[in-house]
Amino acid sequence: MTRDESRTLAITAGVLFLAGAARAGLEAVRPPLALEADTVSANALAADSREMVDEQERRSAPLAPGERLDPNMAGEEELDRLPGIGPAAARAIVESRIADGRFEDVEALMRVRGIGPATIERLAPHLTLDAGGGGRPVREAVTATPRPARNAASSANHKVAPAIDLNRATSEELEQVRGIGPALAARIIARRDEVGGFGRVEDLIEVRGIGPATLQSMRDRFFVRQ
Repeated sequence: MTRDESRTLAITAGVLFLAGAARAGLEAVRPPLALEADTVSANALAADSREMVDEQERRSAPLAPGERLDPNMAGEEELDRLPGIGPAAARAIVESRIADGRFEDVEALMRVRGIGPATIERLAPHLTLDAGGGGRPVREAVTATPRPARNAASSANHKVAPAIDLNRATSEELEQVRGIGPALAARIIARRDEVGGFGRVEDLIEVRGIGPATLQSMRDRFFVRQ
């Protein structure tokens, strides 16, 4: 081998060595694809966790003094802030509103599964029903039941319907009472059969669809024979 051939071979080997070293350096600096994917997944998981924490904080935020929510407008997160209402009940309220229409009064909330008279009583100070602007507190709406004034003459000439024995009334007799239709009469009889008879007229509050205002309006039409 001549001197020129030896020099050419040495130069070629040097170039190949430098190229290999450069390639190895680049591979060492470049992160593996798996590592890049893990980084993206970790960032997405952190974002989801932060969103869940933020949602929980919104749901658990207590109502401000005097703050009231409209069950016909509030979303699940807002409704979850009400006392005694958890995520399941908040979702059920929204689903009932979508399926059956707006709540005309607070007692209509009893059509939602899991909500009864005790819950209504607890929620009333924190609810408002907006009847086209300027919503008013629910408690005022359900307790203010003005009755038409009667003078002495009209009262004397007015024929009062006889009271009905609540534990013996038929469906037809119950439907004679203002505010009781076939469906409500059926629920009254079903509840009566379930408990073995009402102990007092006030026990009607346990029937779905009968709230404090409704009970007040019809209590004089019933009695319970002891």
